[in-house]
Amino acid sequence: MVQWEEPLFGCFRDCCTCIIVWFCPLAYCIYQGISVKKATGESCFGAYCCPIVLCCIGAAINRGKIRDRYLINGSFVGDCFYHFCCGPCAVCQEYREVNVRESR
Repeated sequence: MVQWEEPLFGCFRDCCTCIIVWFCPLAYCIYQGISVKKATGESCFGAYCCPIVLCCIGAAINRGKIRDRYLINGSFVGDCFYHFCCGPCAVCQEYREVNVRESR
C-alpha cells in the first residue's frame, strides 16, 4: 500500500478547482464523479448521486474506490472523516491525485 501523492490540504495547487468545489455543491459531486470515472471506469451516475443522497458516506465510498484502484492506504472511517470535516479539500485531493496518476 502507498500514501496519497497529493496532500489533503494541497487544494491551492489547483485554485480554480478548489474555489469551484468549495462554493458550488453540484460541482463537488461532478468533480468527484469525474475522478471516480477516470480511476475506475465506472459509470458516473452513481458517483454523482451517492454524495447527494448520502453526504459524506457516499463520498467516502467513492474515495474508497479511488484508494482501491491505486492501492492507497486508508479506511472507510477515515474517508468519512475527511469528507465530513473538509469535503471540498478531499474532493480536490482526489481530483488532483487521479489526474497525476492517470497522466503517467
